[in-house]
Amino acid sequence: MTIDYRTDSGTQPTEEMRLAMYRASVGDDYYGEDPSVNRLEKKAADVLGKEAALLTTTATLGNQLALLATAWPESDIWVEKQSHIASHDYTAFLFPNASFHHYLAEKGVRIREDDIEASCRGTHPVFCLENTHNRHGGTVLPATEMKKVYDRVKAVGGSVHLDGSRLFNASVASGVAAKAFARYADTAVICLCKGLCAPVGAILAGPAPVICQAREWRKKMGSAMPQAGIIAAPAYVALQQMIPRLAEDHRLASRLAHRLAGLPYLSVDLPFVQTNIVLVRVHHPEKSATQVVRELKQAGILVLQLARDTIRFVIDRQIHPEDISRTEKTLQDILKDKAAE
Repeated sequence: MTIDYRTDSGTQPTEEMRLAMYRASVGDDYYGEDPSVNRLEKKAADVLGKEAALLTTTATLGNQLALLATAWPESDIWVEKQSHIASHDYTAFLFPNASFHHYLAEKGVRIREDDIEASCRGTHPVFCLENTHNRHGGTVLPATEMKKVYDRVKAVGGSVHLDGSRLFNASVASGVAAKAFARYADTAVICLCKGLCAPVGAILAGPAPVICQAREWRKKMGSAMPQAGIIAAPAYVALQQMIPRLAEDHRLASRLAHRLAGLPYLSVDLPFVQTNIVLVRVHHPEKSATQVVRELKQAGILVLQLARDTIRFVIDRQIHPEDISRTEKTLQDILKDKAAE
């Protein structure tokens, strides 16, 4: 059987979610008349401590709508150099007159004062945060760091957006409520189909006027969804039930990290395995990370190569303790140094 560590957005919905889809009350969300969508949006706004929320198909779309609703045409938009917005969301084409700037968050957990100050010298800055940080290995940006950014950017009339696709992982790992993180951002996105296991969807939350603008932009971008209650109903179950179980994903990620760190030719920065993502660096004398990924696939284990020497493993509800043992044994065989035999 294949073990898939590539992403946590491929999780299968639970039986209760499937039943919720079957029984969902639906209406036309284009007109705000889908009761299941309205219930989900209210629930999400409450969880994040925001006035209003909007269901979107993906977190990528949610990030784009947040910037469209908050940035000025000539804003200075600051994105972390390795963030999802910078590397995957292709947002710049929506803002031909805006200036995009990169900053670097150290391990995804600390933001330099110099970068915060530089952002505040621009035109209506929009400062984008990511929590947890995907490409830094699922690290948690502390609420104190977010507050530092928020207070300074708001003081000059700017705004802060949080890409919180895995915000609940940050919450469970730190013991800090999701709304305690989200309070230090004007707008926040959460993904419902990663560790929470809903089949599709994300939420953008923020002030009511901003969400109203985002809703209009969603229509213009062709993403209004008639009878979207079919996807809102299982997403509601996800928000109600699936957050606490993320702790199990974190435990398995830690187990995998420690097992792989003990293998020759692999290294793992163990203090920064904080949630459900494990970054593993390959330094084999004969095999590149690309070759290791290929041989893992041949053995029925799917992973993502994140950089030239780095492989990413993501844990979700479909990964089990026996999968960790199989992965360790398979890598042990793949990395065996034939010259030493």
